Amino acid sequence: MEERRFPVILNAHLMQRKIQMRFVKLCVAMSSFAVLAACASTSAYVPARSVGDYGYYSSRISENRYRVVFNGRSSTSAGAVKDYALLRAAELTLQEGADWFQIVDRETEKTTTSAPSPSSGIHHERVVERDCGLLGCKTTTRPATTATVAVDARSSRAKVSSSLEIVIGKDPMPAEDGAYYDADKVASSLRASM
Repeated sequence: MEERRFPVILNAHLMQRKIQMRFVKLCVAMSSFAVLAACASTSAYVPARSVGDYGYYSSRISENRYRVVFNGRSSTSAGAVKDYALLRAAELTLQEGADWFQIVDRETEKTTTSAPSPSSGIHHERVVERDCGLLGCKTTTRPATTATVAVDARSSRAKVSSSLEIVIGKDPMPAEDGAYYDADKVASSLRASM
């Protein structure tokens, strides 16, 4: 009889081990998926859904003149916002079939908005009351509940926006001053550093 029990116990142990390994593999796969999803959703360099939303947008001013704007999230640094605007200027230049761009106007703006921050609380305490008359005093204790609601306007968010006005052109690039950028080199360099 002992010979029969040993294989049964061994098989049960192997089955339990297989179930544990499947569970571990499932956990690893789910964790990997969660990490990848988080990384994919945190990119700040995206097209803006509207003019005031975060991301980039551009508008044509004339035949070879454009305004490029990048609005950062509250967590995006001012330096990163400027780099994203410069990257978008380089990409737009290449999209339009040009080779270089010149920045003719640049503006970086930091906006801080305050939003009301509501808070509430409930406080429980015991109240002691004393009622005195002609014949003596009576002391009673009763529970009391106090509810408070407050609005605190100190909650604020900062948003950085960078706006570039650019003129684009095809080779040869003017050599008059250093305000001209090779679009392909700028785009490659900024993508590599981000």
